[in-house]
Amino acid sequence: MIKSGWFSIALNATALLLLEGGIRIASAETITLTLSNGDKIQGKLVKSESTDTVTVIDHPSLGKLKIQSTALKAKPKKKRWTGSFSAGITGSNTDRDKDLDSTSQLITQYRDEVNLFSFKANTEYGFSKSAGEQEGATDTNQGQLDLRYSYTFSGKTNAYISNIYDYDTLNQVGANNLVNSIGLGYDLIKTNTTTLNVSAGPSVQTIWGGKFCTRDKYCGNTFAASSARISFDWDPNNYFNLSLSNQFTGAYIDDLSPSNNFSGTIKIYPLGDKKLFTSLNGQLIYNSLTSPQIDNSFSLQLGTQLF
Repeated sequence: MIKSGWFSIALNATALLLLEGGIRIASAETITLTLSNGDKIQGKLVKSESTDTVTVIDHPSLGKLKIQSTALKAKPKKKRWTGSFSAGITGSNTDRDKDLDSTSQLITQYRDEVNLFSFKANTEYGFSKSAGEQEGATDTNQGQLDLRYSYTFSGKTNAYISNIYDYDTLNQVGANNLVNSIGLGYDLIKTNTTTLNVSAGPSVQTIWGGKFCTRDKYCGNTFAASSARISFDWDPNNYFNLSLSNQFTGAYIDDLSPSNNFSGTIKIYPLGDKKLFTSLNGQLIYNSLTSPQIDNSFSLQLGTQLF
């Protein structure tokens, strides 16, 4: 029994030592450093001996190396200002009908360690004319302006102010819709390639314009409301980018009158240079205070990064 007990203790101790060794091996991070002359050197990072000015690695052939930060190639500075413009045009001309549809989108953004400013504008216009008509008809004339500023004051927590303006000149009630909001946000995910942010706060919503606006009891007024937004941006490489955003607003009319705007953009950079791109854009809008209440649109565009 005694021998058996000692054997069990020895076996457990050996297992613990093996486990500790495995953890140490797994925690040894292998990194690649690029020197100022362009040469690359690879080894296991020695975190306990590395500082802001010296990186210590364990090279498989040369042993332990201490590399000064001044000897490393400087990392390219991330752009603070970015901007892009894209547009798409489709048309047809037959003996009976003429159709022209155009879309465009402008996006500008400034980002640093604590500040984020973004401006987005998109327009859609469609025109058709049938044979025998003196004048054509406007089938689509709508767009959106989205202006937002946020300030990160604690870790992943930020404060924001937002203005979203939608227009659709063909709406019979509520040709114009404006939502001003202020509140708090939180970054659920924040890495170099992925951002997932949620935010919410009080807002005011204004509806005006349209042929039958004067007949509607809500059109032409401003109402207290609450807004919530979730936005997702994924930029994994130089060939692809995905941006999604969903804005919900509830105006305090008849208990609660909801409106929701979901938009998404997929960008493909065929040359992998983050300059020329093809984008697929979609927007799904529901607003209980306008007529019609549903307005969905999709477009395929060609564009370029401005800076």
